[in-house]
Amino acid sequence: MDNSKEEKFLERMTRAFLSLDAEKHVNTKEFNEAVEAILPVFDHLGTVFSFAKGEMNTKRETLVKVQSALPTLTEVVEQDKKTNTVTKKNSCARNLHRLLSAVSFVANLLQNLAKGSAVTLHQAASDAYDATLAPVHTYFVRMAVKTSMYLLPDRATFLASIGETEVTAKEHGAKFVPAVEELLVKVLALYDGTQMPSSDVRFLPSSS
Repeated sequence: MDNSKEEKFLERMTRAFLSLDAEKHVNTKEFNEAVEAILPVFDHLGTVFSFAKGEMNTKRETLVKVQSALPTLTEVVEQDKKTNTVTKKNSCARNLHRLLSAVSFVANLLQNLAKGSAVTLHQAASDAYDATLAPVHTYFVRMAVKTSMYLLPDRATFLASIGETEVTAKEHGAKFVPAVEELLVKVLALYDGTQMPSSDVRFLPSSS
């Protein structure tokens, strides 16, 4: 039986992001490993976010391929600046930006849940989506996701599925959220305010 992995889900995820040195140049390989640690959370949010995990994994793979040649995220973005491909579909810099939005979604989700047990998973996820992923999705995708939010499990079921309690989830979130915020400030600054285009994802989350 392999329940130990589920019981330590948030702990592993939090440790991965705390290990990133956002004060210096963030290591590309370590960032990729941190993203890998966060991916399983989408499995516990039901079909509404199954597409998000697939998108994240695909974008992460583009960074894995260059992590030896471009060992820091600074170099990843600077390389695409040189070739004027920061906003080009599937460029490493654009994919990195998308990954940061997804990581921010998870941080927002935990932060919203920590506001109190009266906050439903639907409320927490919906608000987190509006603040992070919605801005890079088309109107069609946003409406599809918002409608499918009603298929999310309840709060207690979600926490149980990742092997956490109200107390442990809040404890890990209190460490994870600041680490993500520091990362976002550091890495997003590399884009010099570049306006990123909307995603062309057209996948309609299943309502079945």
